[in-house]
Amino acid sequence: MKLKLLIQVSLLLAFSHLTAQSIIEITYLDVPAVKINKFLELHKKIADFSHGEGRTIKGHWVYRHWYGSGASIVIYDQFDSATDAVNDDFRKAYETNLKKLKKKEQDEMNAAFAEWWSFFKGHWDELRQINYENYFVSKENVDWDIPYVFVVGDYNTNGNLAEFGKAYMDWQIIPGVKEGSLLAGGASAHYKGEGADAQFFSAYTDITEFASVVSSQGTANPEARSKFWNMVDGDHSDQIYLHIGHMNDEGVFDLAGK
Repeated sequence: MKLKLLIQVSLLLAFSHLTAQSIIEITYLDVPAVKINKFLELHKKIADFSHGEGRTIKGHWVYRHWYGSGASIVIYDQFDSATDAVNDDFRKAYETNLKKLKKKEQDEMNAAFAEWWSFFKGHWDELRQINYENYFVSKENVDWDIPYVFVVGDYNTNGNLAEFGKAYMDWQIIPGVKEGSLLAGGASAHYKGEGADAQFFSAYTDITEFASVVSSQGTANPEARSKFWNMVDGDHSDQIYLHIGHMNDEGVFDLAGK
């Protein structure tokens, strides 16, 4: 137990000297497939209603599970710092806006909130640290308002986390974005809660594009590929999600697609 803690502290320190850090809070929900549309309807209603004083959130993305053994819904919330993640006061904004409504409207909103919150029963979450300057690349002028494929891999390492992340970036992400097959991709480090040391993610226009990349992956930089796999410690997991909505620049929860 002490050894594992020491390794985790060392991994965190490997990223601590980097700049342009952000914190990502990931929430995992087990929403039954037949109720996902209802969840989305309620989620948009609550998300759009809960802006205002006390909020520090800078980004909000929702994904639906497509393949693998992970949660059916995954929510990514972005903050400028761990302090902002802790201080984000969703409830304060909700209550402030609720007071502006008439009694009947308050009752309707509270009923919607209660039904929406019921989907969070048994949820789990984690905080992750990401350095967008060194561990994220993207094509220019991407239209993110599409149901793009979001692939996530959770890996542990007993080596240097910064080198581990760089090896994956050099092997998969940077060549993929440069060649045009990848919209964007990157790596994050575990910060708090249950989670893998490193999480790698990549976005593809659609499942056909993803399939074509998988069939030829690893050919661009075999040296980086070898270095990455030599640093993997234990089992890993990969999940495939579909983007279903995000908070746009106007602060509105925008369902994916036109």
